[in-house]
Amino acid sequence: MANPLNAISEQQIDRLIGSLSSLKDGDMAVDQLVACGKSAIPRLANFLLNGPPRTISLPRCRAVRVLGDLGATSTLIAYFKNYERPHDSAVLFAEDAVRSAAARELVRFPSSEVFYVLLDAARQRVTGGLVQALSEFHRPETVPLFFEILEDDLCREDAMNSLRKLPDSVRQFGILTIRGLTGITLDGPSAIYRRRATIQLLSEVGVAKSDWPDVRKFLSIHDPATVIPAARIGFAVASENEWPEIAAALFSSASGFNSLQEIDAEDLLDSHSAVVHEVALQIARKKQSSGEKPNWMSPFWRILKHELDRKPEPMPGRPA
Repeated sequence: MANPLNAISEQQIDRLIGSLSSLKDGDMAVDQLVACGKSAIPRLANFLLNGPPRTISLPRCRAVRVLGDLGATSTLIAYFKNYERPHDSAVLFAEDAVRSAAARELVRFPSSEVFYVLLDAARQRVTGGLVQALSEFHRPETVPLFFEILEDDLCREDAMNSLRKLPDSVRQFGILTIRGLTGITLDGPSAIYRRRATIQLLSEVGVAKSDWPDVRKFLSIHDPATVIPAARIGFAVASENEWPEIAAALFSSASGFNSLQEIDAEDLLDSHSAVVHEVALQIARKKQSSGEKPNWMSPFWRILKHELDRKPEPMPGRPA
């Protein structure tokens, strides 16, 4: 016996599409539209491509889900190619959710065409879903875009997670960016989050010893979120003669540490206690000679006391 949904009328399909906005029946309408098969695609395409964006994204997101389940890649591609940025901010943010949903559906059908459609869409207006979808391709062409959007509060974490999948490209592009050769700035208050994220990523993927002079300058920036990963890089690749400078930079920025940064910095300093103890002694003598009293509410004083109280371990190759 034939499934009656195979012979469903356009009017019935339109009613199901209308139900996509229902909190009660919307998910059921999705399942029923998928069950309609390819016959539902033209009406859904009309709803998505010709219907106006709304302040509520759920109906259009559900339509995108159906189109993805039905393999309607041409419709989803057309959606991105025909995108016009809404002027109303509420509609704009709602449509961002639709674009994210469409990207996640489209990436189920990977191809070069799909990749470049998503890349162009992200360059036009990025969303978290677009970044996540692009990251599935593991292609270095995405790296400049992802570095650009490290300044975007809504997409930063997605961009960082995506960049972590491309460590070699991150290392190369990150160093070139520090050198000012990519056109992407890390300087000034407008780029503070990008700078932090870039140094953090480089501390994770590692840099060559020859790249340390380019990273070293970030030790002098009084921003704990920059100094700590820069110090981590330095302790890994710099010569031992530079370790006191690295330790001093951590102490210099310590007053601004939050609780997690305090733990991270303390762990770094503990792992180089032979050098750190001498630096801590010098700092303590200066504080004492200036008459400054300890403030145990400050992470600086807590870290300083911790390092002074530790018995320093001898440096490799030196007698205890």
